[in-house]
Amino acid sequence: MSRMVTILLLAICLNTITHIEASDFGKLINKISTTVSKIKSQLFEYFHRFRVFFTRHTESTHHLMTARGCGYAVDDEPMIYNKRAKIVSKIKGGDDAIWHTWPWMVALSTNPSQGWSCAGVLVNEDTILTAAHCLLNRTANEIKAIIGVHTILGKLNPLNYYSIKSIYRHPDFENCCKNDLAVIKLKKRVLYGPKINSVCLPFPQEFTVDNDQNLINRTGVIIGWGETSQNALTNFIRSFTLQQADVLIFNNEYCNRAYEKIFDPATEICAGDYEQRTDTMSGDSGGPLLIRQSDGRWFVLGITSYGSAITPNLSPGVYVKLSAYEKWLEPYLKSN
Repeated sequence: MSRMVTILLLAICLNTITHIEASDFGKLINKISTTVSKIKSQLFEYFHRFRVFFTRHTESTHHLMTARGCGYAVDDEPMIYNKRAKIVSKIKGGDDAIWHTWPWMVALSTNPSQGWSCAGVLVNEDTILTAAHCLLNRTANEIKAIIGVHTILGKLNPLNYYSIKSIYRHPDFENCCKNDLAVIKLKKRVLYGPKINSVCLPFPQEFTVDNDQNLINRTGVIIGWGETSQNALTNFIRSFTLQQADVLIFNNEYCNRAYEKIFDPATEICAGDYEQRTDTMSGDSGGPLLIRQSDGRWFVLGITSYGSAITPNLSPGVYVKLSAYEKWLEPYLKSN
């Protein structure tokens, strides 16, 4: 009997000791986790200060650009936007953009072995718009935003990388191609300056074109680092540098003929070149279709979604019509 009591008491003591050790071990793990989080946060802050110092994008430059408003480059003389596309394979049909002409352009990288996976456009200090299909089966930790770059060499500079806090695909997005819109929120706001600024959104408060009919046959600009032709060597050489090309905004009847029942005029815009010389291609997805307003500011009309640029019977590129998504975008456009 005494033997049974001894065994029982020993079991109780061991259980108590184990409980105490587990409790202490848990506290230790929590303490380590808290310390690591603090160190990571501090290192992130040091990295931010390091970036501010070397890029010279400071609170002062940020204030100056913010006071001026969205849609402006530092050097926005008309001549830098008046480059005419040569009939060669580039964006397709585009030209090398002049350095930092488009300070709202964002490259999205998901694979270290590739230059760019998709593109995006900066619409405020911590918000990027892109195509929802660019973020399929991706988490925020798997994507990096590369901002303030012009050539693929910018990918080699860690100061151009911005961590993603969260991503939001449109809840009604279909694989191809309805509601192909997504929002990316950055962990830390960017500072505006010579290489970075936001583009304007085509909402009634700022945009003076109040009717889609007034956009027909207006000249827009497409930009991107995507494929430039069906030739692999040409693609490698030409997409090294950001490309730009002029396109015409087509009427809905033309777009319906090109895509039959796929095209939705309520939520999409199509644009291109009647002679089929210019268009966006693979890798340009998520990038902007831009138009310049009479006051000199640039507005993003649409986000590159889909098209048929590599087929023999070339069809125009199709872009998500941002004006149709103002209500959905509104809560995401608030800065952190």
